[in-house]
Amino acid sequence: MRRKSVYLFLIFAVLLLAALYGCIAQINQAPQVSLIQPEDGSYVAVLASTKAVTFKASAEDPEGKPLSFALYLGTSPDNLSKVGETSQPEYTVNDLTPGQTYYWKVVVSDGTNSVESPVWSFTVGGNLSVIKVVDFTTGPASVGVKVEVLREDELVISDFTDGNGHAAFYLPDGRYDVRISGENRATSLILNYDPKIVPEIEALSRRAMTDNDVIPNLEVQILDPYDNVIPDPEATTITFDYIKVSVQSDVVMYVAYVGVGYVPSAVARDYRALNTHNFTTGLLDLRRFQNVTVPVYVVVYTPNDTRINKLIYLTINRTVPEVTTRTPPTGLWFYGWTSDANIQYYNLPRPMKDLLSKHLPKEMLKELENYKPEHSITDTNILVQLAWTHASSENRAGYNVYRSCDGENWEKIAFTTNPYTFDKAVDLIPGQKYYYTVRTVYVDGSESENSNMVEVVPLDLFKVKLISPADNETNVSRTPTFVWKPVDWRDWTSTPHIGGNEIPDEEITFAYYGPWIYDTAVSEQHIYYYDAFIYTEGPQQVSLPFDPTTGYWMRIYPDGNEDVQTEPLEKFKTYEWGLDIAAAYYQTEDGWWISATIDYGYSGWDRWINEADYFNRFTTGE
Repeated sequence: MRRKSVYLFLIFAVLLLAALYGCIAQINQAPQVSLIQPEDGSYVAVLASTKAVTFKASAEDPEGKPLSFALYLGTSPDNLSKVGETSQPEYTVNDLTPGQTYYWKVVVSDGTNSVESPVWSFTVGGNLSVIKVVDFTTGPASVGVKVEVLREDELVISDFTDGNGHAAFYLPDGRYDVRISGENRATSLILNYDPKIVPEIEALSRRAMTDNDVIPNLEVQILDPYDNVIPDPEATTITFDYIKVSVQSDVVMYVAYVGVGYVPSAVARDYRALNTHNFTTGLLDLRRFQNVTVPVYVVVYTPNDTRINKLIYLTINRTVPEVTTRTPPTGLWFYGWTSDANIQYYNLPRPMKDLLSKHLPKEMLKELENYKPEHSITDTNILVQLAWTHASSENRAGYNVYRSCDGENWEKIAFTTNPYTFDKAVDLIPGQKYYYTVRTVYVDGSESENSNMVEVVPLDLFKVKLISPADNETNVSRTPTFVWKPVDWRDWTSTPHIGGNEIPDEEITFAYYGPWIYDTAVSEQHIYYYDAFIYTEGPQQVSLPFDPTTGYWMRIYPDGNEDVQTEPLEKFKTYEWGLDIAAAYYQTEDGWWISATIDYGYSGWDRWINEADYFNRFTTGE
């Protein structure tokens, strides 16, 4: 009996030890960890604003215990530093270095046991890519639109444009497509974009004109001067002085532009086609390029204002003549505009409107004519016209135009074969000083020295506040005094300082034409001040009495005839009043800058029709 008890005790002890061992083994089981992103050996695109990469891992604990994740990061696999710890398998690190290869691992702990992952590596994209988006060729910036960078139809990275209309990324080497979209906007695409060759590129994001936002399928071919197709132009060294470009589209191209070395537009292009499914350009001049890779841009708009910009990159190495003399241009001057005109079809200058009317579909013309959005200060247009005297024509290919913020570091903004060009001013800020110069470009790709340099300060916008007679004022004198003043467009209670810190207020001249008094009872019958423009040095309040005895007030009748207004306004009658022109200008030895807030297109103060924001309505007394 005693022996049996011993056996039972031994069996019990063995079972107890087995149970205890099993518990100990279960308690000591370590978690398992694996890495997810960034993938080992990958190249990672990042936002230029944050330069951030998000690290993700996966881990499980056999007992279901909560885990902690420690991220280790470094530029060498043998020297990793702990950068953070979290309870989630995801951690974001900012301010990484573009172009740098990093190594990383994750250490997972259940509180008792710690497990290391393998060490992976990745490289941050090293090509700064700035996508500049505007509503129209001359502005304003398109703020808050979505910019998506894609590779083989897969999203790489995306962001929304900032207050300057920019979306900036650091991208790995390669070719991308860029899609730009927004509420009520037509799609805009950049195809075959290489940020290493083109670090900055302009794009437009326009209002969708119809519901048919179809993306054209563009087939672009490069031809030699004899109309032979170059089969693989990007793999071919171009030895010709000239090429042609052939474009076919399965959607009608209501406007198409081609530019060699720059984004073409209505302001500057090497070729234009209208209302067609296919076209071939004339000879495009390559004689300003040598031993370089040059992008050829094909920009196409559909009737919906869907926009495609397709790029082809040509490596050019020609046989060139010897250039012995290089002469810079002379006499560079400028003429600049700031305008709050909303550039759309209905207020385009008549020659341009007539041209488009011949080529646009009738359905689109009807919609465009009916489209009249409310006026908005965001619809700002800035344009700089530059002109100079031709340099010697021997071996001259054209001119490169440069802009600078400090007069020393220059950015090329345009090429032209003419002695003039336009800066579309996507990035110009009113009140900031800029410098321009021009260099002659020769057929061997070389440049002359700089031309003379001009200093340019774009003026800001302003608004006009109509003070008296006030809106809806009654019992107004039949010979009222009209009073108005310029105001800040952001705050109508403030005085404008449209030259910023660069130009003193008193050196800016404000010019007005009017007032015009509109008869609300008889259509097309108006009274206006005929004498001349009214000028003030600086932003001052203006008063002008309505005095019909002076002979300076004219009446326009509905039939178009005019007569001198010799009587006061009629009794107990309702009128509206406003200005016909309100502009400001600043003149230097190198040129003029004009800021226009009202200009109905009769005087040339503004390049566009610029209607008044409002009119004051008043009723006379006895």
